[in-house]
Amino acid sequence: MKAETLKENDINEMILNLMENKKKVQPKNKKTKKSSKKESVNQGEIKSNVDAFFKEQEQIYKSEETSTMKYIHNEAMEKEKELNAYYAYCQTFKKDYKNNFNDAIKNSEEIKKELKDLHIEYIENKILLENKRKTELESMFNFYKEKLLEIKRQWDNKTFCDENIKNIVYDILGVIN
Repeated sequence: MKAETLKENDINEMILNLMENKKKVQPKNKKTKKSSKKESVNQGEIKSNVDAFFKEQEQIYKSEETSTMKYIHNEAMEKEKELNAYYAYCQTFKKDYKNNFNDAIKNSEEIKKELKDLHIEYIENKILLENKRKTELESMFNFYKEKLLEIKRQWDNKTFCDENIKNIVYDILGVIN
């Protein structure tokens, strides 16, 4: 709604113009008696014009005030909607962040547990492998020990004649024992 408002200076100017028009309309009296009837009509006319003008201005001000209040109310409602939407967005973001953070904590705990389990499995496999190697080495050791003892018995029975081999066998058996 487009409403034009007049400033106080404009109103004063209009009143002055009306008064000047009154002077122009009335010829200057040459010291004659004024007719009170004509003057009262002009004053009544001016008064009614001014009253009409002020009523019109009052209506313009009221309509502007109403439209301004509606505009302010609409803007406030729009800003309130924006704030509510932003608040809802923030709450959703907070909820998602909290869920993602909790999921990350759970995943890290699961990974930590898996790493601990893998470490335990690694240590167990290492121990099993060491035991397996130890068993294999002991079986090889026992096999060769038996062979050497057999060579020694043959030597003692004089079925084996080489002196160098005899010394080597005794040295190896000395190291084994």
